[in-house]
Amino acid sequence: MEERSKQFLFQLLQTPSPSGYEEPVQEIVRAWAKDYADEVRTDVHGNVIAAINPEGKPRVMLAGHCDQIGLMVQHIDDQGFLYVNPIGGFDMQVLIGQPVTVWTREGPINGIIARKPIHLLTEEERKQIPKFHEIWVDIGAKDGEEAKKKVKIGDIVTFKLEVREMSNGFINAPGIDDKVGAWTVMEVLRLLSERRNELKAAVFAVSTVQEEIGLRGAITSAYGIAPDVA
Repeated sequence: MEERSKQFLFQLLQTPSPSGYEEPVQEIVRAWAKDYADEVRTDVHGNVIAAINPEGKPRVMLAGHCDQIGLMVQHIDDQGFLYVNPIGGFDMQVLIGQPVTVWTREGPINGIIARKPIHLLTEEERKQIPKFHEIWVDIGAKDGEEAKKKVKIGDIVTFKLEVREMSNGFINAPGIDDKVGAWTVMEVLRLLSERRNELKAAVFAVSTVQEEIGLRGAITSAYGIAPDVA
């Protein structure tokens, strides 16, 4: 993998983009695509569409989504704990104890997902997968007043966004199953740009939004582009 392409992927993975809040990561996509596409635009839904030879035939659409699952702050209690609702589908069994980031208007705040400690759980409670109203985000606030000065209802929360390199060239990161799709179609765009003089087809590389809550961006961008091949 070229170093620039690797850094582009890492940028995507380290930038928050829960469904409906994709603009920070789409800024990175647009900056990448402008060096390789004949035109780059963002539709009303927030999909970034980068095209090579847009007047060609047939019209080919490549799509990968940039959004990731996340959480939204719904309530802050008197102790300063943040109660959240999901954006997208979560496996609750891997959520407990996860380090998270609360993305506030003033900047990111570190936190961790917590629940009632195991020694206070009843035998029946220990057998159950917790519900969202039984977990909270602890940001270390001394009380609700301090927490409310830092965090607002509606702020988004993600897992701590970091890329960890493993053996044999593998990596792991929150959201990688999402953003590697957007990265792939933009990498195809880069490679095709080197052969644009040979292209007869119109190729549209699309970084789509809101896949995690119903494939929404893929649907709207496909209607907008009207590809012959998708």
